Amino acid sequence: MDEITQQPGIDRPPLGDVADYPRDSNDGPIVIANEFADVVVRKVETRNGMRLDIWSPRRGTRIRLDAVALDCLSFQEPELISELLSRRPAP
Repeated sequence: MDEITQQPGIDRPPLGDVADYPRDSNDGPIVIANEFADVVVRKVETRNGMRLDIWSPRRGTRIRLDAVALDCLSFQEPELISELLSRRPAP
């Protein structure tokens, strides 16, 4: 926490050239699954730029998130994620 504002601080990694970031050699989708859920994640190009497409085959739902939405998600408190998981999804 920041002593002056009493707000949580954000640790920002040093910015580097885009070439410094790790690159995936596999362009195909990534499937992440366990006994409770499975999702298919892939990078897609839209007319508004690059998005992360997350699809749940079991539920038939999909969301596409841009870099700003993913960045926002990355600094949320774990309690918010737990709260989202405790909600019953709509049928």
